[in-house]
Formats: sequence, C-alpha cells, structure tokens
Amino acid sequence: MIGCGQVSHCYAPIFPYLSDGELTAVVDTDETAARGIAAKYGVGKVCLDVQQAADDAEIDAVIVGTPPNLHAEHVELLASSGKHILCEKPMAPTVQDCLRIIEACRQHGVKLQIAHMKRFMRGNQKVKSVVDSGALGKVFMAECHWDCAVPQLIGTYREQKESGGGSLQDHGPHSFDLIRWWIGSDIHQVSASIGIIHPERPTEDFAVATLEHEDGMVSYHHMTRVSYGREHSQDTYRLYGTQGTLVLKNDHHFPTTSLEPPEILLYSQNGMVQRLDPGRVWSLTDTIVQNSAFYNQTKAFCECILQDSRPRVTGEDGLHVMEAVVAAYVSAWKGVKVGLPFRERVDLNALFHDIRERSRTAFGSDYAVADAGTLGAASPLPEPFRPPRMKE
Repeated sequence: MIGCGQVSHCYAPIFPYLSDGELTAVVDTDETAARGIAAKYGVGKVCLDVQQAADDAEIDAVIVGTPPNLHAEHVELLASSGKHILCEKPMAPTVQDCLRIIEACRQHGVKLQIAHMKRFMRGNQKVKSVVDSGALGKVFMAECHWDCAVPQLIGTYREQKESGGGSLQDHGPHSFDLIRWWIGSDIHQVSASIGIIHPERPTEDFAVATLEHEDGMVSYHHMTRVSYGREHSQDTYRLYGTQGTLVLKNDHHFPTTSLEPPEILLYSQNGMVQRLDPGRVWSLTDTIVQNSAFYNQTKAFCECILQDSRPRVTGEDGLHVMEAVVAAYVSAWKGVKVGLPFRERVDLNALFHDIRERSRTAFGSDYAVADAGTLGAASPLPEPFRPPRMKE
C-alpha cells in the first residue's frame, strides 16, 4: 500500500478476507502514519519511500494511493521494477500523466488496473445487468447527483491546485465512468460550469457537467461539496430509457464503505414499479465479501495477475474519463463545448485562478470562516415564510 492516508483505511481491512493476496508492506514518507497503519492492521513491513518498495523482491504488486499529481512518477518507478499497479483514481491530474502511466506499464509488461471501485459495488452491478437485459429499452439520458458536506477536506491534497482539481476531479471519474460502463458508450463532447463557493477552497466545490456520448445519449452530472442535506456523501443516479426509468439511490448511507445495499427502483412503461435492491445474507463474512467494493476490486486485481487476464478497469478507461474531466474544466474556463479525445496541455493554475476570481465576483464571501474546515456562525434565521390565506 503506497500512501497511508485516508484511502489506506479502505484497503487494509479487506485483506484478512482475501485468499489471493497478502498486504506485505505499507509505504509513506510520514513514518508516524506508516507505522500507525502497520500496527492497526498487522502489516509486518514499513517502507519510508517508494524506492524501498520498488527494490523489495517480496512485493509483487502495489496499490498506489498517493496524491494524484504523484501517480505518474510513482507508477513509472514501480513498473520499472516489475510491480503490477492498482492505481487509485483520479488516475492523474493531466492527460499527459495518464499517458505516462499507461506507457510505463506497457513498456515493462505489468498489469495496470484503475481503482474505479464503484464498478464493484453490488448495486451498480445490478444496474449494469438491468441495462444489458434491455428492460429500459434505449437509454437516451442519464443523470447523477452527488452531494456531500465535507469541510474537513479543506486544506487537504484533494482540494489543491497541485493535485489537479476539486470536487469534479475527485468525484467526476466515478460518475463519468459508471455511466459510460452502464451504457457502453464513450464520451464524445463535454460542456460544464464550475465555481468556488467556500472562500478557503482554491479549487471548485460545485460543478455541473453535461456529457454527450457517442451513441447520442446525454448524461448530466451535478456535484457539490457545499451541501447541507445530509452529513455524509450521497449519490443518486437516474437512467431514462424508452421502455423504463431506473433510479439508484445511495443517499441513505456512506456508499463507499457501507455494507447496506442501495435502493434500486425500476419504473416500467406499463406503470409497474419494481424494487431491485440486492439482498442481504446472514453471515457477516459473506456480507463483507459480497458488498465491499474495495474487497471485490482488489480480488479482481489479484485475479488478473494470477490468471494473466485483462484488468476489469484498464488504463484506457482511466484515461478516457480524465480526458473528460479536464475537458470539463476547459469548457467551464472558456465557455465552449470541448470534444474528445482531448490531448491538449492545460495550465490548471491559470484555470483555477480565473475561476476563483469569477466566483469571488459572483458570490463574494457571504459567510465567515472560523478556522480551516469549519464554517462560521450562521446568520440569524429569518422569520418562517407563511403563505397568505386563500379564500375557499
């Protein structure tokens, strides 16, 4: 495990259930963080830099969980030492770095799987099977709403310009990839609007992106980190077909690590409504194995190495959605639609500087910030609105 931040707590707990792989080492330049993860999860080896892991003959494969702007550098080093790569999303902040990752793994003959773990959630796999069955007819439109209130991320690498973006870069690869995978149609053209509401955020905390797919379908993606509806992340999807509409709701739990199945509703042309939620099992072990996306993703990664098969999520999959994310940024910056493939170099520092200036002009700072990650005291609530009495 390269990187002992938050993501390591998603991977490390699943290894006791995994018969095809063993977590042999954790790697971080922060010795306290590395030794803390090793002690908590019973990992026998601690490395304090990536070179140590690259030189360790006992390590066959790595999970790259460092900040995205370091992915290309780390993958090139590890792949050159023959290590197979499970690379966390976002794959890299630039298209050029994504291409570097693909080429390094190709050149050294190692497997490359991108960690789009939402493909491995049971509910999302159920949606895929419903779409493939033809029950929806021709899917012509899809939408994603992904809202979360996460002031604790302010100041972390996930919201820094150096890492390549904010909410859209962090969540967009998941929703873009899911829709593309469900429907089986690449992204053809992107248009988007983004902005920065919180005065301490250097990158976008709300975004709306519209994707035109090659088969004519349109998907709409709404994301914000300034959301007061629920405490934790929530994502809801709707697929509109000529014969039915499918709704997937993850908004009653934190879907990344929850073992609770989502709500799936199929609205048919004849007016029928069906609940298609995945079932539950009595055994806790079976529940974890069936429902943990990180378990199933890592198991698939081990299998593609042991069986010398094609990874379930390829480097090209990761590249395609990151092209779309960068294209969305450019679209919002320049006010134009942007087509794919998109291979231009983009000055992300200039882009976010301009977006921040526009947002400051448009929104100002209409609330104070007591400290990083905490919103200041709210203004007094206005009197509740009471509609006038209507004559009967």
